[in-house]
Amino acid sequence: MTMKCLKAALALSLSLTLAACGQQNSPDQSAGLSSQAVTPSQRYIVVFKDQRLPADTAKRVSAAGGWVQKAVTETGVATISGNAAVRAKLERDSAVLAVGLEHLYTLPPTERVAADASNTAGGYSATAADTLYGYQWDMRRIGAQVAANRVGNAQSRITVGVLDVGVMSDHPDMVGQIAFSKGTNYCQETGKDGTTGYPVYSKLIDFDAHPEWSPADGCDTAKAIFEDHGTHVAGTVAGAVGGGAIVGVAPGAKIAAYKVFDRYRFTDAQGKLQDGVGGFDGPIFDAIVDAANRGVNIINMSLGSTLDRSNKDDNASWLAWQRVMNYADKKGTLIIASAGNDAENSNGNIAHIPSDVPGIMSVSATGVTVLATDAKGNLVANGPDVLAFYSNYGASTDIAAPGGDCGTNPANGLSWCDSSNRAKRPADWFTHLILSSIINADGTPGYDWLAGTSMASPHVAGVAALVKAQHPEFSTNQLKAYLKRTAENVGQKQGFGSGLANADLATR
Repeated sequence: MTMKCLKAALALSLSLTLAACGQQNSPDQSAGLSSQAVTPSQRYIVVFKDQRLPADTAKRVSAAGGWVQKAVTETGVATISGNAAVRAKLERDSAVLAVGLEHLYTLPPTERVAADASNTAGGYSATAADTLYGYQWDMRRIGAQVAANRVGNAQSRITVGVLDVGVMSDHPDMVGQIAFSKGTNYCQETGKDGTTGYPVYSKLIDFDAHPEWSPADGCDTAKAIFEDHGTHVAGTVAGAVGGGAIVGVAPGAKIAAYKVFDRYRFTDAQGKLQDGVGGFDGPIFDAIVDAANRGVNIINMSLGSTLDRSNKDDNASWLAWQRVMNYADKKGTLIIASAGNDAENSNGNIAHIPSDVPGIMSVSATGVTVLATDAKGNLVANGPDVLAFYSNYGASTDIAAPGGDCGTNPANGLSWCDSSNRAKRPADWFTHLILSSIINADGTPGYDWLAGTSMASPHVAGVAALVKAQHPEFSTNQLKAYLKRTAENVGQKQGFGSGLANADLATR
């Protein structure tokens, strides 16, 4: 998932895959936003019949000729490397329920607009701190500030896990917000904050050189790159008040930053060299279980991919995700995930994972047709909420939140990001996207406007943090039900689920 961004268009999510759906369901709108998973061979998920891994798991896998990559003991799931013969032997093991490919999911380059002097000048009021808050129409749309003030210091007892590419802990909006930072990815590298959860990638897995790569093969050194998606997500959840230039939904909450992505290189079936950053199932499972064991209250996963539950390879992954989700639920950790940006109906055998896994709260993305300025010069929504043109939808959608769109052309009712409108869209179209913190390509702190269900999901995670702070007695099911019950009705259930997450309504 190389989140290198082209200048000026839509920035999508980190997902283990992207997604896109539109209020008009126009093919033109979704073109170029979708990403298919690409998977190196020789890597498998093994789901054992027992809910815990057998004590002799490593011995069983070794006897079959494979190597254990990640052992998620509490869930009875392991990820391994090995060839087809290894798989066949394990499938005959009486202790094994299912074996299927471990997925590596990638994203295409995305588009964004940087928040710099050239596009932040205007009639928006600036204060000594949080100078870009005037652009955060999304926070005003869901009543975040009044809700955070209402909940107050109780937020400090809530921790939100951000499973992503890592978070820039020394970003001005993140200083003091990180409870802990940890990498569960295969290639471990320590960032300048001294943790393995920093969003720097200076090592990679070369699958061409090591088709059956295992940790014993090591990771190759490469020129360092920085990935910003996790810092943007974390800023939306809990960007600090007065620390930098933006404010999150729950600025008093803490972030548990997990780096679950690896940098990789391999030649795909079409002969194309894939070189980027992607997420494997194993490290993600590892992070979920670790967070649940630590008592993390809420997990945000702005990631995902599609799978076919009727397919043998995909079914093993589906079963594994169910196991891991159930474990988190048992430990009292609510998982919230982006619905995806493929503009697809998720009903049927084709599921978006993890958001379609039962028990996980699936979040679709909204935009607004028109923005205006209030008496203080702040941007505010001044038109109806619409399903963002890229957002997935369907019966599995639980709730919606601002993910950003491009505004609507009143002449034809289509998004300004539709191919028919791009050439004539207004100069400030990008202010309809979601502004938050990032780490720049050179490793310095910055801010960008992005859009995607990746941006919607952390809004819900922030609202969940505020509610959990007020109601520490809530179970995961109670918390999920309460968020849905207090959501604002903005349209059809297939698109918006129970409605738009509203922090103000949820904390009254």
